[in-house]
Amino acid sequence: MIVDTKVVPEFKIAGRMSLRVILDPRLGNYDKATVMAVTIEPGGTTGLHEHTSDELIYVISGRGRARLVNGGLAVERDVEEGYVIAVKAGARHETMNTGNEPLKLFCIFIPPRTVEGYFAEALKVAKGTVNT
Repeated sequence: MIVDTKVVPEFKIAGRMSLRVILDPRLGNYDKATVMAVTIEPGGTTGLHEHTSDELIYVISGRGRARLVNGGLAVERDVEEGYVIAVKAGARHETMNTGNEPLKLFCIFIPPRTVEGYFAEALKVAKGTVNT
């Protein structure tokens, strides 16, 4: 399968971030993981959150800061093009755009994400059931 991610509909979150669900079992195009493209606008953030899946984040372009909190251990580091952020299931994490350009991320969730929150809305958009 070859997917042009630029034509995948995006779900915009309050002008600070957008999500594109590229591959997911609920889309019927891949059953082992959820793959998303995420764009964080300058000054934007994902907010501190956690998932029940592991998440691998590849920084495509832009500059930002990643924060990981697992138990009592917190790690924070500047990131840019070429960095990978590996987040274990249950670890709280946040990615912030500290630059002047959009921060573009490629995210893989293993196993596939549970359907909740903003992801649920982004999945609806990807299925074509919601207009943005």
